[in-house]
Amino acid sequence: MDLICPICEARNVDLSPESVARIVDQIHIDPLLRAAAAVYEGRLAVCADCEALREKVLCAYCGCFVLFRARPAKSRCPHPGGDKWIF
Repeated sequence: MDLICPICEARNVDLSPESVARIVDQIHIDPLLRAAAAVYEGRLAVCADCEALREKVLCAYCGCFVLFRARPAKSRCPHPGGDKWIF
């Protein structure tokens, strides 16, 4: 399968959750701006059950990598029916 990155349009990229997680872990987000670990994990659990999750890492509603989008404290779920991350 010819996987294409939705951000940079590179072809044959590794979109495995493990690969994306390694990249996310390398990005520095100020700890004061980062969601607490429990909130982050809760958001990812919501995404895992969402009908819009593609390739286990992409949101079909906005095209983002959910592992990136869920990290900042003030981030919101882009679901057209409303933010599913409100706990």
